[in-house]
Amino acid sequence: MTNYRTTILLAIIFAGLGVYLYTIEVPTIEQETIEQLEVQRLLPFDYRDVTEFHLTTRTESIRLTRDDRRRWSIVEPVQAKGDSREVENILRALEIGKISRVLQEQEQDLSQYGLDSPNATIQLTAGDQSETLHLGGVAPLTSTLYGQRQSDKQILLTTLSVSDFRRKTLFTFRYKDVMFFDRNQVERIQLQTGSQEIALHRIASIHGLTGNWRFSTPFEGPADKTSVGLLLMTLEDLSAVDFIDAQTEKEALLKQFPEPMLTATLHTGQRSHLVAFFQPSNNAKNAYAVTSADQPIYQISPAVLQGLPKRAFDLQDKRLFGMEMAEIGLLTVTTPSKTYTVVQQHGEWFLDGAPDQPINQQEIKLFVSRVVDLPAEFSVSFEEEGLQDYELSTPAITIVGIDTKGRQRGNLALGKSEGGLVYAMGSGLPGVYQARSIILTQFPSL
Repeated sequence: MTNYRTTILLAIIFAGLGVYLYTIEVPTIEQETIEQLEVQRLLPFDYRDVTEFHLTTRTESIRLTRDDRRRWSIVEPVQAKGDSREVENILRALEIGKISRVLQEQEQDLSQYGLDSPNATIQLTAGDQSETLHLGGVAPLTSTLYGQRQSDKQILLTTLSVSDFRRKTLFTFRYKDVMFFDRNQVERIQLQTGSQEIALHRIASIHGLTGNWRFSTPFEGPADKTSVGLLLMTLEDLSAVDFIDAQTEKEALLKQFPEPMLTATLHTGQRSHLVAFFQPSNNAKNAYAVTSADQPIYQISPAVLQGLPKRAFDLQDKRLFGMEMAEIGLLTVTTPSKTYTVVQQHGEWFLDGAPDQPINQQEIKLFVSRVVDLPAEFSVSFEEEGLQDYELSTPAITIVGIDTKGRQRGNLALGKSEGGLVYAMGSGLPGVYQARSIILTQFPSL
């Protein structure tokens, strides 16, 4: 009986201890931990509540404000769109940053901490709360920053990394994208390069816009979707390396510009996006983009200009033949030594007039694919004139494609060879071009 009483008594004691720990000791420890963490925090509020950010360095004073959609705008020293990522990066660093140690309860000798003339002062406003933080020199052993809060004047050793605050300038906080559009939503493109006007439109299907493009000016025909895609990607990713804001500077710079190298207008739904590219004739190291009179002139990398189209040929589908392989019913090949026709049936090829004669299917398919995909390398003339100079008036080699409905849709004529290239004409492109002459060595042995 005594053993039972002892067991019951011990159970009551343990239960009482459990209640004490759960209701008193653990909450007290948790509260002390929270209070300790709060003491270690640099900011008295959540960084996500900050609506005004003011950075003062030894050379600049930059102030930004945030709207209800969490978009940051620069309001001093210029009015411009802000780079929200850069502002948020600094605010997160301040949120994560802690106080390692309080070095002085009250300000005394600030010079030994670099706080007599701070490297940076950050003023933050969040609703009706605000805080100012001065950042001084770098601690010798930790590579973290000394700081001082305006609210309590204490000299602090922080965990803030110097790399998060080094070399932050007005340019850092400016939004650097030149154009604001989604390349997948572009329906039409208008280009003016030199004296040539180019217009393209995206081909639509029952499921919406496709990745294929066609020319409507200066001719009608297919465009190379890869080249058009690269152009749109270049424009969408166009980034400024500097800004010219002052109206007097803009006017002076515009006077130095010749005619634009390229003017591009992109149409997305009901909106249009325009950009013109310039390079001063007296300075090939600088390049500029202009979007509108009320926006800055953007200085850009000169390398961007090298990738811009200079004529319609740069965006054309450069395949000369004019048919896809699957569309061909008959292919007639004429060379100086013979003429023959091959027929395609269910993906297999047969010699016309001798269907039982064996044909190396791999060889003929490779040859047809090379004919179909043969690209023009250089444009010689958009007009089919003076063909005798290129030996194309009566070409020695012709390849003609007939589709399954009996229509002649594909054609390739090869003329004179020189310098590893052969003069060529085809149904796919109007005019005279040069293609790689290796095609002349790839005819099948039929």
